Amino acid sequence: MPIIVALFLILSFLSTDAFALKCDKCHKDEKSLDKLFDEKAIKTKQELIEILRNGNKAKLHKNLTDDDINESAKKMNLK
Repeated sequence: MPIIVALFLILSFLSTDAFALKCDKCHKDEKSLDKLFDEKAIKTKQELIEILRNGNKAKLHKNLTDDDINESAKKMNLK
């Protein structure tokens, strides 16, 4: 029984990290979120949503859910 509980905790921890790092999978080094947000002057969650849904890279981001975007906004401390 303790093994099952340990496996459950490990899997839940890994799935949470995977969700939080969904954007970081592609956005590394020169394309990091910090640099992109500074470059495009993104200051609010609404600006982020507008760029992801209607920007020139919207097709690449079409599979992002609202929860994914909210997680990124939260990570980047957007209002």
